Amino acid sequence: MEFEYRGFNIECAASLGGAGFAGSASVRRVSNERDEPFESGTLKLFPTSLQAINYARVWAEIWCDTQLDTARPAAMLKRR
Repeated sequence: MEFEYRGFNIECAASLGGAGFAGSASVRRVSNERDEPFESGTLKLFPTSLQAINYARVWAEIWCDTQLDTARPAAMLKRR
């Protein structure tokens, strides 16, 4: 399944493992389709492929958020 999130293309998949379905995600910036995507590798196991894909999507969205948040000034991250 493919999704777009905050300027990233996310492609999620599930594969059948020994004890269930494992999700994985491939992430790349929309603005630079020629770059190699970031690959999550095999993630957590679930009883259904839909659960595995949903987990991979959430994992990828969090990964995208951390990539964008690193550009924020350190002063914005301090507690008041």
